[in-house]
Amino acid sequence: MKNMCQMKKPGVQVEVAKVEGKEKGAIIVEAAKGHQVSLLVLGQRKKSIIWQLMRRLVAKRGGANGGGVVDYCIQNASCMTIAVRRKSNQLGGYLITTKRHKNFWLLA
Repeated sequence: MKNMCQMKKPGVQVEVAKVEGKEKGAIIVEAAKGHQVSLLVLGQRKKSIIWQLMRRLVAKRGGANGGGVVDYCIQNASCMTIAVRRKSNQLGGYLITTKRHKNFWLLA
């Protein structure tokens, strides 16, 4: 991914980092802040229907809001944060999520 980005836009500095810990969202946000990141791009997978139902059930019972790591990063990172998920193999395109837009369909 890094090589592809550098080939397409040689002037853009790309850095890939791997960090570990229990609270994934908080660690990603802190690492981005520490590296003075201007744009944080996160991949996102589609959750199964069972996972979505369980998350809604927990949220209704007053448990955690169930936003997940990506939502945490979008809401708490000091830089622009974008989550990207492939729409589907049949329709093509990507779903983009930011602070202002949720599941914006980008046909690319």
